[in-house]
Amino acid sequence: MKRPRLIQVLTKALLTAFVLAPFAVAVAHADQSMNITYFQIAHADPDGGGLCCSNSSDYVLPGLGINGLPVLNPGGEGGAAAPLDLLGDNEITWWSPTYDSNVTYTGTGIVTLPYANDSFFAVNGTGSLGDGDETYYQAAILSGTLGAPTPETISFTLASDDMAFVYLNGQVVCDDGGVHGVSAVTCTSSVISGNNNTLEVFYVDLDPTGAALEFSVNTADITTSATPEPGTLALFGTGLLGLAGFVRRKIGKSA
Repeated sequence: MKRPRLIQVLTKALLTAFVLAPFAVAVAHADQSMNITYFQIAHADPDGGGLCCSNSSDYVLPGLGINGLPVLNPGGEGGAAAPLDLLGDNEITWWSPTYDSNVTYTGTGIVTLPYANDSFFAVNGTGSLGDGDETYYQAAILSGTLGAPTPETISFTLASDDMAFVYLNGQVVCDDGGVHGVSAVTCTSSVISGNNNTLEVFYVDLDPTGAALEFSVNTADITTSATPEPGTLALFGTGLLGLAGFVRRKIGKSA
């Protein structure tokens, strides 16, 4: 006689856990958070120290490449030398250990906006490994989802030493290209809405001295959220499996 009641209670618990868990993850990284992935570029990289000096707002093409990397706009380098770390379709490999042997993945984290680091040196933006004249250059990707409660244009401010590019739904909205000291640009997107807009910031330092990144979303009521890491989702899945096993054991004992 207890069996139907037990099934009902435990089934409800399973459904509640399943529904609420994503929200629990979201709350932990709500409103103004983004993932950050760090890379370091070896001093021996052919682009290190070889691209100075220029400012360009036309450094990359409008969309990301097929491998999810910024694509060089040939002739848009602002008078400086063109980078050599390119794939066949002109995707730039400063953020890809897969395609560039001089690039090394060094870690991940969560940052909040507005973000500002005026000493963005390797390793992981801490400055402990100096600048490229000594050891490594720093590169990073900030990523997450952007929520817009109503259809509207989104305003961003970006400042970098050396260069950074902001992509919303895979399309560039801020292009601060070239090797240069800190320079700030304000950018505006096309009209967007909804809560699942992808937001990515590609940053790289390629020349001594100085390394900095500042990034903010200026439009009111806009949220940015870090994507739950795979390990978090896997842990949640393991918990559900454990709870399911508990349900089976309890049903077996009640039968």
